[in-house]
Parts: sequence; C-alpha cells; structure tokens
Amino acid sequence: MDDPNKLIRQQFGANADKYATSAAHAKGESLGRLVELTQPQANWQVLDVSTGAGHTALTFAPRVARVIASDVTPQMLAAARKLAQERGIVNVEFRDADAHALPFDDESFDLVTNRIALHHYTDARKAISEMARVCKRGGIVALDDNIVPPDKPTAGAINHFEKLRDPSHNWAYPLVRLAAMFSDAGLQVEHTETFKKEMEFEPWADRMRVSVEMKAQLRAMLLGDLIASARDFLTPRVDGDTLYFSLTEAILIGRKP
Repeated sequence: MDDPNKLIRQQFGANADKYATSAAHAKGESLGRLVELTQPQANWQVLDVSTGAGHTALTFAPRVARVIASDVTPQMLAAARKLAQERGIVNVEFRDADAHALPFDDESFDLVTNRIALHHYTDARKAISEMARVCKRGGIVALDDNIVPPDKPTAGAINHFEKLRDPSHNWAYPLVRLAAMFSDAGLQVEHTETFKKEMEFEPWADRMRVSVEMKAQLRAMLLGDLIASARDFLTPRVDGDTLYFSLTEAILIGRKP
C-alpha cells in the first residue's frame, strides 16, 4: 500500500531549512492571532500537529506547561528541535506522528493546534476528527490554513496552481467546508476569521526548489493563464521586477463540549 505521507516527507524533508527561516511561517499574522484567540494557560498540555519547523509549538511553549510537537517528516522535527535548543525552550517534546492517526490517548490535551498544514492531508476530515478525539472536553482545537473560494472552478484552478509548485499539496478548502468538518467532528465553532497574506513569488517558489521551467509556468499563470476568478482571488501585482500575489488564510477555533 502506498504511503500517503511519502510526498510530504520528500518535499519537506528536502526543504526543512527553508521553512525554519521562512518569515511567513516563523511569524505571520496567524501565529499571534492563535495565541490571542486561545488564551493559553500555564497548566495546559498542548499538541501541535504537523509542527513543521516548530514555529507554532515554540510560540506556545513559554505560555503553557508542556507542548508535544508532532510531524511525519524527520528533517522537520530535527529543525524544530534545533530551534528549541537555540531558544533555550525545554518543555517541548518532539514526536513522529501522522495527523490521520495520532498516537495519543483520547482527551489528552487542553489545546490542539494545526497551522498551515491541513491542505497537505489526504483526508482532512479524518485528521480533524483525530484532533477532536485527543482534545479534552472543554478544550480547544485551533486550526489555521490556506483557503479557497467555494466556487468549484475557482477552487480547482487555485489548487492546481498550488500543486504544480508543491506536489505534496492535496487540497485547500473553502472556510464553510472546514467549519462543517469541525461540526462533524463534534467541535463547536466559536470563532472564524480570514485575512490575506501577500507572498513574494520568488521565495515562495524557491522554498520548494521548483525548476526554472516550472517557475516560468507559475509566473505565467499568475500573470494571465489562470481563469479570471482565480487571478482575482490571488491578486497578483508587479512592483518593478518583483511579482507578488496573495493567499487567504482562515482561523477556526472549535471547542469540544
């Protein structure tokens, strides 16, 4: 049977160093908002699912009792562990874990976070169900991910564009679909919000080491080859020699009753 995480390990294992230093991941509006919206407490046990280079886990660690940072990519866990050591953060445990089958007991965590990762999962619904399962009653599941419009042709075009750059990209969903997945997993959606984040094209493409030919194709798509509704959503602009475009992120805060 094929390993559904094989592409993720290939893509992110080869590029872990770039994600450790990526401003969009290390900072980004969503990271501060997750802290503000969840109000972490000093006695909390926290699980960060698909921690990547550990930016979310290491942001929450000084505010809580303990964080488990989990990921399927060994190189990402190594990068996260290195960042923790550099910052002197000692209350983080790093675990190899598949988001679709989390190796933790039911109702183990006060807070479960998942940031800019869900679009890689082959079964987002299953992953959200797993996050809800390991969350304590009264606890919070806090999700942040890129989203697309509910219009199917537009959503398909944007997801195709993303997958050309990163073969491990599976599917980005509309906010309404994510909220439905939360509800289906038994989570009460307490808050949602969306915001744009402008990306500089070259670093975005280089983080996945795309070929010169693919970079040219992606650039052409932004500048005219995508359907108009997808371009309107991505809002490309050129400033001098620099191409920018915008992705849209959504944050969902769900509580387990």
